Amino acid sequence: MGDAVEAVFISTGSEDNTTCSVQDLRTGTDLMRYKGGGCAQHHGLEMIGLNYLFAANATKPLIHVWPINKQEQLSGIRYVVPGRVNALAITPDGAYLVAAIQENIYLWHLNTGRMLNTISKHYQAVTCLRFTDNGEHFISGGKDGAVLVWDLTFACAPLDTGSGGQDSNEPLYSFNDHGLAVTDLYTGIGGIRSYLYTVSLDRCCKVYDLCGGHLLLSVVFPVALHSVVVNKLETSVYVGSGEGKVYVFHMENTPRMTEYHLEEEEEQAFVGHTAGKAITCLALNLSATALVSGGEDNQVCVWDVGSRQLIKSIPQNGAVSNLRIRLVSSRIFQPEHKQPEMFVDSLKRMISPRDENDHIELLMTEEYHKGRQSPELDFTLSVPGTDDELVLKFLSLYMKNGEEDDEEAAEDEAEAEEDESAEEEVESGEEEVES
Repeated sequence: MGDAVEAVFISTGSEDNTTCSVQDLRTGTDLMRYKGGGCAQHHGLEMIGLNYLFAANATKPLIHVWPINKQEQLSGIRYVVPGRVNALAITPDGAYLVAAIQENIYLWHLNTGRMLNTISKHYQAVTCLRFTDNGEHFISGGKDGAVLVWDLTFACAPLDTGSGGQDSNEPLYSFNDHGLAVTDLYTGIGGIRSYLYTVSLDRCCKVYDLCGGHLLLSVVFPVALHSVVVNKLETSVYVGSGEGKVYVFHMENTPRMTEYHLEEEEEQAFVGHTAGKAITCLALNLSATALVSGGEDNQVCVWDVGSRQLIKSIPQNGAVSNLRIRLVSSRIFQPEHKQPEMFVDSLKRMISPRDENDHIELLMTEEYHKGRQSPELDFTLSVPGTDDELVLKFLSLYMKNGEEDDEEAAEDEAEAEEDESAEEEVESGEEEVES
């Protein structure tokens, strides 16, 4: 990839025929325009690797799909969903799609189009969805202020525990610390062992530990928050506010208290958007040296992170709804670039019943007559990367200590038996004297 460039994918709320445009982040050159999908919903733009682009229509119950190198949508596949999509998320491997429609969460298997489950645990509309970096869990945030963490395995195949058992559709964690609608989510690196960052209209940015399900920090800002992004080292957290500023706070300088109010003299803001217009989306380039922000003022701004200076402003035809930055080669936008065929059928609108093929076949190459057994360990064999003599010396000392312990235990038992026999002789002599 000698010709690799950092491409920014931008979707806006304009009424023109372009759903998403792609530009070179450094030069501003147009690389591609995806057309015919209407306005893309906020939190409704996703990608499968560098092969396909997904966009949820903001006004219709449709999900549009484009090959990465074509302006026209994928032919033969039409994704009609049960309602207008509020938020969209796809696993990193492109196997599963999660869509929020009102307060419900729908889960599909993308390759076959089968609907696997419908989850209804939010009390108001879901606003954002996001998968962890390994795709094993996903997080949902809603207007009810709830942030729910879901295990994808149980969500795909809910267990029938009966009326008296626990509902297998229950979330792994349920965080209800926000007082108003959750507007954005971000997860760090590490799957379920990562940190979760959430922002809300209640002016708070909260940090959770997904491994233990605990609230670590709540930073209170002076205005409502609409977007969040974190660098790869998770040392700097950038939040977009409702008044047109982007604030940053540093994780290594946080005080040792759960709730922290950011003072005015501590505010480090990126100022350049129109005052009073919300910052709806944020993105960082791969080196975390440039911050890209989009807002309701129809502007995409590129900032230098170190100096917080505005590098350039890219005008748009409407309010910016989504931003994505990818390292790509300009050749993937050429017609000769081929994508793998990943989709067999359209998305089903009802949960597909299980059939006889819903099982896993295991090929056994040996017969096990005694059932499942634990492997026998041979401690006399050397371990790769260790010294044979040291291992054998350690084993000999261990065995020698064990033999000494056995000898001491035997001596103690013999002494105890001698004491008991002596006591019995004394008692018998006393009985003879009395008689």
